[in-house]
Amino acid sequence: MVEKELKTLISEIPGTPNEVLGRLKSIVDDVIPDAPKRIVILSASPQRDKDVDDLIAQQLRGMGHEVWVKKCLREGRDIHLYETIKPNIVVVPPIRNPYSRDFAVQLKKWGVAVASRHTEASIDWTDWKVIDQKQRSEILGLYPYNIDLELVWGQDEAEILRRRGAPFPIEPVGSFSADKYLNKQIQERNSGREKFNQKYGFSEQKTILILSPWGFADSAPDLRIDETAAVKKDLEGRVRHLDMIEQLHKSLGKKYNILVTIHPGVLSEPYKARLDRLHIPLSTESSAIELLLNSDILIHAGSTTAIGAHFLGKPAFQFGDVNSKDASSWWSANTCPLSRVSKKFDKTKGLVSAIKKSHKGSNANKKTLEELEKGRFGKMDGQAAVRAAKLISKLNGEFRMQWPDSPHQYDQIVAFAENGGNMQYAMCGVCKKRFVRLTEKWMAMTFNALKMPPEKRDLFRSGMCPHCGARFFLDQ
Repeated sequence: MVEKELKTLISEIPGTPNEVLGRLKSIVDDVIPDAPKRIVILSASPQRDKDVDDLIAQQLRGMGHEVWVKKCLREGRDIHLYETIKPNIVVVPPIRNPYSRDFAVQLKKWGVAVASRHTEASIDWTDWKVIDQKQRSEILGLYPYNIDLELVWGQDEAEILRRRGAPFPIEPVGSFSADKYLNKQIQERNSGREKFNQKYGFSEQKTILILSPWGFADSAPDLRIDETAAVKKDLEGRVRHLDMIEQLHKSLGKKYNILVTIHPGVLSEPYKARLDRLHIPLSTESSAIELLLNSDILIHAGSTTAIGAHFLGKPAFQFGDVNSKDASSWWSANTCPLSRVSKKFDKTKGLVSAIKKSHKGSNANKKTLEELEKGRFGKMDGQAAVRAAKLISKLNGEFRMQWPDSPHQYDQIVAFAENGGNMQYAMCGVCKKRFVRLTEKWMAMTFNALKMPPEKRDLFRSGMCPHCGARFFLDQ
């Protein structure tokens, strides 16, 4: 009798059989809780990502799961983590290189379900239409991989990545960065103006927060990369940025506190040398939300932090543009929407005048924010972590294997595990092992002999550690 009534009820639901089945599955998934699982979330950059990873973990714990949040770059790769926890599910950062791909492959061999969480908004249809085939290949992934779930920000990116025909779902969940700025608990945890002012020796007057965007100019010693054209442009940008700070200090230093912060992993010495002379403090450890909450005005160069300033009701101004067409940025369209969130200045004089006239509250361009939400960033409603947790919770895995030694040598073009002729030693900043690289002189001779055109030569210069696949190393 019950079966007959149930069939009658289902037959009355509008839609195709597959649509009806989908609706019923969604209802069942929401009503019936998942069996408790052991889940590890690996943070790509704890200073930037841990707040969001903690929000996802909080949602998953509320569903009855055991959850650990660990650093990915070093701690996350340690064997004891998996021998001790033996997770059902591991959430990894975006898979962008051979090592992260092999890492996911090994997790799958263990029987672990793998989800990849994109930490940034990667692409939208506007950019996709203007980038070349090489750039499209980089977006789609140079190293094929097979996981269980890929979490991206916007619908555009999900549609673009689905072109790969991957055998796993790619789901848009919205802007993860918006979550931390809209979360009351995170705001309360990072607020405290009196303590903040004491930390930096500030008076009670307003504070101007200046973001230094030139991330590749001075990578930390254990996260070093080769000098490239992008590095040289960052060096030029850093000089202009420091000149602006000095001029700003001369004009406003007596009426405002000034605080400068640098990108995570960047050496502080080149900044301190100039800022110490001006008695301007440099923040190297505080998160962006803590700095924003306890400051009054933001100066950036086309940063996503401008959106955070909007959510927190802080005026923001842009000086310079890391997203300009010739800046090798992650945006390709001529008019990057991220660099239209705040009013832009190229001269310090206009910037000073704007700061003097600024008022409390957001001054962000709302049309641009709407454009970002419809395109690259996806929903900015503070619920991305909730949507992500629901999808992660549905994955199933069972740890059943041990970690073997890898037989791979990851980079066979410019880096080798053993020495030979025309090579130089390097030290990996992640696994701390030594290896050798082909010298520029030897490579130039080879390129000339092969009659290789200049535009193709750079493809062979970005080496990785042959032991662990990391690209962060220091020549010795």
